[in-house]
Amino acid sequence: MLRRDMIRKPLILGMVIAVIVVGCGNGPVTPAPASSSADLRPTATVSPTTSASSTAAPTATPAPIATPAPTATPVPAATPVPTATPAPTPTPWKTRKSKRFHYVIKYPPTWVATPGSAKFADTYDGYDYPYVYISRDTVPGSVSISRTVTSDIAYYKSHYKAKVISNKAIKLKGWSGRIVTYKGKDGRLNVIIQKIILAKGSVGYFLTMIGEASTADADKAVFKKMYRTFRPT
Repeated sequence: MLRRDMIRKPLILGMVIAVIVVGCGNGPVTPAPASSSADLRPTATVSPTTSASSTAAPTATPAPIATPAPTATPVPAATPVPTATPAPTPTPWKTRKSKRFHYVIKYPPTWVATPGSAKFADTYDGYDYPYVYISRDTVPGSVSISRTVTSDIAYYKSHYKAKVISNKAIKLKGWSGRIVTYKGKDGRLNVIIQKIILAKGSVGYFLTMIGEASTADADKAVFKKMYRTFRPT
């Protein structure tokens, strides 16, 4: 048998709830029926059962994609430093000693030396211009350089239609003389002529170069290199 005070407390609680509902509602509220003693039985607490289907399975975290390692940029090969090509060793000039005309001289290695005779001078050439002629002569008494030069100028004017460009003093290996430069013609070809006359006592040397006017500087340079090696013997 239930105690009376256990019945009255729910009734009071129900009446309070009804008053609150009436006060808050807009229309008439029908009062809730009184609870019977059967309503006072304690309600069993039901533990909520977790449904396997209602609980979402955790989404699998995607595995991180491996970032490819950056490709190494190839280092360009160092440009090789060009090796300087050594200058070719010049071929030494040939040396010739003339027994007939008593002198020694050097001449280009590609040239040909043709020995002279009683009527012709020694000849040096590369089968083309320039040509170099060397001879020697003796006279009774002493050689006059000025008279020899005057005679020589007349000869070249007559045979080569030559004009004197310069007439200068020169000295080689202790021998004094003159070097005369001409412009003239050898047939139809314009030529440059240089004539060296050396004298000492009764002996005279004659060194002559005939080259093309178009290559005058180069031909004179070769002749100069030659006559600087000239040495009477």
